[in-house]
Amino acid sequence: MGLFRMVFGHMRWYQALSWAYDEMAKRRASSPRPDQLRHCGTKTSIFPRVAITHPDRVWVGDWATIQNDTFIHSQGGCHIGNYVGIAYGVTILTFNHNYRNAEAIPFDNKFFLQPVIIRDHAWIGFNSCILPGVEIGEGAIVGMGSVVTKNVPPLAIVQGNPATVVGRRSEEHFEKCKAEGRQIPHRVGEVYDSIIETIPVMTKRRYASELRDLGLLDEE
Repeated sequence: MGLFRMVFGHMRWYQALSWAYDEMAKRRASSPRPDQLRHCGTKTSIFPRVAITHPDRVWVGDWATIQNDTFIHSQGGCHIGNYVGIAYGVTILTFNHNYRNAEAIPFDNKFFLQPVIIRDHAWIGFNSCILPGVEIGEGAIVGMGSVVTKNVPPLAIVQGNPATVVGRRSEEHFEKCKAEGRQIPHRVGEVYDSIIETIPVMTKRRYASELRDLGLLDEE
């Protein structure tokens, strides 16, 4: 019994150390350095837990942001423009297997390369998935959890599975901001000294009691 306790008594410490080592190894293996990419622009931020399979086939512009837990299978190439924001948990796929009349099932060794293109100022929401060959237009917004199966027009707002257009940004306002140089990265804390929080009037009226419980509305 004494020997058993001596050998296995600190198993939890061992498991913790093993987990930490595995996490460190995954981070090193999956998070490429900027110089490993085909191109990485100035002021671009790629967070630690970003997995990119073929970094030499990824081109990223200036002031882009790629958040944690994003997975880019870039065998077919991925071109990301300036001021693009890619949120947590996004998946981008850039190739397809040959499964129609292939030499084997479910597929053979032929890969169809279909690059993904994300234009300037696009915004890709949490846990979205972009399928091979898709182009996200300039200034477009992909709502969280969307599965994008076809091209997204510039300034369009898409949502759902498959993603469909549910709205559109103002082209006049968009172009005015660009002309006046009012372009910021998705890391607003690097640009603004403070964050302004507002609650819509209808939300205040409907959930006044709950907002007070949460400390988000002053007592009247």
